[in-house]
Amino acid sequence: MEEHGVVVEIKDNNTAVVRAARSSACDSCGSKKSCATGGGEDMLVETDNVIGADKGDHVVFAVGAGAVMKAGVIVHLVPTIAFIAGVVLGQLVVAPILPGVNKDLISGVLGFIFLIDAYVCLRIYNKALDKKGAAMRPKLLRKV
Repeated sequence: MEEHGVVVEIKDNNTAVVRAARSSACDSCGSKKSCATGGGEDMLVETDNVIGADKGDHVVFAVGAGAVMKAGVIVHLVPTIAFIAGVVLGQLVVAPILPGVNKDLISGVLGFIFLIDAYVCLRIYNKALDKKGAAMRPKLLRKV
């Protein structure tokens, strides 16, 4: 998916911050409110600066469809699976070990703990991707 924008900041030689107008694709995105906004209809996007763009340049950047799908699965599916795993583990394993305690309370608390752990692991994974040069990051394609 290609988008147009203006480079507003160069963080280092490999990273550019681009201000872009929200497109029609953003309207159907479930994560549209979590994008870094520059106010109103604009968003700020960190991109790989593979073309050597400078501040003020008008550019075209792209986000791969595969990257968008992978990010959606990671952000939504992993915590859901972790929560369900915690609840099931609480019901089947931990509750029989603690017979005097409410099974639903145990499974709910364990599900919540697994959910928090999933978000912590996703945060660590995100930082590891940032250090590697993140294959899921948008890339600048050309100057306009």
